[in-house]
Amino acid sequence: MFMADIAGVRVLYTGDYSREEDCHLCAGEIPQFSPDICIIGSTYGVQLHQPRNVREKRFTDVIHSTISQGGRVLIPTFALGRAQ
Repeated sequence: MFMADIAGVRVLYTGDYSREEDCHLCAGEIPQFSPDICIIGSTYGVQLHQPRNVREKRFTDVIHSTISQGGRVLIPTFALGRAQ
């Protein structure tokens, strides 16, 4: 999260964030100031997700099944939070 004061206008910029803490990142915090302009990334901004533990279980089950059948697993990722 970055805040810039440009000619007295406070601009807050942040990429995607989550208010849910996970195993490698803290939950996003609410800033202690009120920006005049807020620019926020929103890849999944309006989507509902299953609980994290359900998604992680499904993910690890598929990996375990693939490996136990002699397969290989390649996990392409493009951003922090996708692979950890």
